[in-house]
Amino acid sequence: MKHRTTYLICLAIAAASILPVRAAFIVEPSGLAGDHFSSSGTPRFSAPPGSAPGLTAATHAWGNQDPFPDVYVYSYTPGVDADNWTVPPDNRYFGNGVYSTNLPGGQTGYYNVYITWPATTNVSSLCDLTITHEGGQTVLTDIDMNTGGTAALAEAGVENPPPGTVFLGANNAWLRIAKEVLLTAGNTYTVTQAAQNDTYVSMRSSGVMWEFVAVPEPATLLLLGMAAAVLRRQRSR
Repeated sequence: MKHRTTYLICLAIAAASILPVRAAFIVEPSGLAGDHFSSSGTPRFSAPPGSAPGLTAATHAWGNQDPFPDVYVYSYTPGVDADNWTVPPDNRYFGNGVYSTNLPGGQTGYYNVYITWPATTNVSSLCDLTITHEGGQTVLTDIDMNTGGTAALAEAGVENPPPGTVFLGANNAWLRIAKEVLLTAGNTYTVTQAAQNDTYVSMRSSGVMWEFVAVPEPATLLLLGMAAAVLRRQRSR
C-alpha cells in the first residue's frame, strides 16, 4: 500500500510538471480572444501577420472603413479571462530587452501591458494609446507606427538592457506600453489605439498582451477591498 501511495504521488507530480504554464493574455484582432477586440469602423485584414512571440493570426488589422476617427479597443478582465498563451518554462524573450515573468495571471496584481504590429513603412497617421488600470489611465501620444518609429520608446522603457539589444519597438516585437500597473480581478481594463488623422493606412495592429508581474502588498489589497465594498454599497442604493 505504501509503495502504491508513493507511486501515485510521483505520478501526480510528474503530471503537474508537464502541464503548460499559462503566463499571458493576448488579444489579436483576428486571432486569440478576437471577441475582445472592437473597432469604431470595420478594419481591413491582410498579410503579413505580426511575428512577435505568441501571435497566432495569419493577418493583421489596418485602417478602418469609415467613420473617422479610427479607433481599436482591446479588453481584458483578470479572473474571468484565462491566460491564453503558454510561455515556455524558461524566460521567453519578448524583444526590446524584455523577458517574460512566467507567472500565471488572472488575479489581482501588477501587470505589464504590451502592443505589437508588423513591420511597415506606409502608415500615414500617428496614433495615441490609452491604457486603463486602477491608477486611472496611462496615455502615450504621437506614436509613429512605421518601422523604427517606436524604437526610442522601447529603449527608454527598459533599465539596464542586455548589451547588444536591438530595439524594434512595436514592429514584430512586444512594446511595453505600461509597466507594473495594478489590476483587480473581476474588473475590465482596456487599451485604446486611436488614429490622429483620417488616412487610408491610419493604423496597423497585431495584438495587445497583459502579463502578470506580482501580487500587491497587503496594504494595497486592503485598500482595494475597501473600495470594492464602497462601490457595492453605492450600487445597492
